[in-house]
Amino acid sequence: MKRTIRIIFVILYIAVATASCIGAAAHGTRFFLYFTNLGNLYCLGLMINELTRLIRHKSISTSLMQWEFGGLISIIVISVVYNLLLGDPTEKSYWTNWPSVGLHLVTPLLYTLYFIATRPMRKVSVGGIQCSILLPYLYIAFIYVRHYITGDNWFPYFFLDLNRIGWTGALGWIIALTATFVLVGLAFIYAGRKKKKSGR
Repeated sequence: MKRTIRIIFVILYIAVATASCIGAAAHGTRFFLYFTNLGNLYCLGLMINELTRLIRHKSISTSLMQWEFGGLISIIVISVVYNLLLGDPTEKSYWTNWPSVGLHLVTPLLYTLYFIATRPMRKVSVGGIQCSILLPYLYIAFIYVRHYITGDNWFPYFFLDLNRIGWTGALGWIIALTATFVLVGLAFIYAGRKKKKSGR
């Protein structure tokens, strides 16, 4: 992908992600308690850095690419989990909530397309998968530390809600989601390297 096209694409992503985050933040005071919002802010920060890098003609480091890959897996899982378990794309109300559509569907698609088109998958290592696991684990730690410090029994997602499913249920979901992150990451790495070999 040519540099000019990259810049236009990145600016489009930044515009969509920023507008969607602002729209989502206007709907409530718990914006920073949702992994969807934090994951999108993380990817937005990466894309702002990407725009700066492109403007300054700077190359990307392999270590940064691992963190970008972590963002990729996070935002894909965000989209899949929401659209399969939490939201209902067959309902009209799903599409009228444009910030939600932006954060759960549009930005994941744009980020995924950009990563696939611009990043050599051969440089993504197991470190990228580790980054993809670390991000949600930091989030989970934040949610439970907040719960115990503030005494607030509200949880953003049912699979973290200790009031409804207890520690056993939450741990089961955490293990299942960890496996999902790992499998999605491995699938991307495998597909990317297989494509490289077939292209020789």
